[in-house]
Amino acid sequence: MAQSDLKVTEHEGLLLALVLRQQPVTAYQLFKIFEQSPVTSINASKGQLYPAIRRLKARGFLTARKVAGDGRNAEDLQVTATGAAAVRAWTKGIDASHVVLDDPFRTRILSFDVLTKQERLEWIAKAKAIIKERRRIVDEYDSNVDVPYQEFAYRSVIETLRVKMEWLDELLYRVASSD
Repeated sequence: MAQSDLKVTEHEGLLLALVLRQQPVTAYQLFKIFEQSPVTSINASKGQLYPAIRRLKARGFLTARKVAGDGRNAEDLQVTATGAAAVRAWTKGIDASHVVLDDPFRTRILSFDVLTKQERLEWIAKAKAIIKERRRIVDEYDSNVDVPYQEFAYRSVIETLRVKMEWLDELLYRVASSD
């Protein structure tokens, strides 16, 4: 199969990789895994998950077998050899677009001049509380997940949160010491 035939979207690659790690797994089980993830870019919407599964089955990346005795017509999903090749291609396929620079906190401080000093201080306190809560959620999630290279993924998130907190501390100092 040509490399272009193995191309999947970011969401499809993530979904295929998850099925590969968890198989056999039902769509509902996948939905629950996505729903519990602290990663906000993972869409837990059934409106996105089920169509993606149908597309991956149609392309021959997934197979499905009815779960015996299940009245809801649930299917156990498994990755085919072609699907595993697509996961390999997806994993290897990194480029500059994967360095995400979007940061709603950063873009909002560019308009800090419309806030009073007190509002800026309150904003920073709220942002720091949000970061602390996200850290708590990530720590809890990490203690309940066991996947290959998990410690590296976890450390990446923790470092991102640490740097964001340092950035907020610098911003706090600047705002607090301004007139």
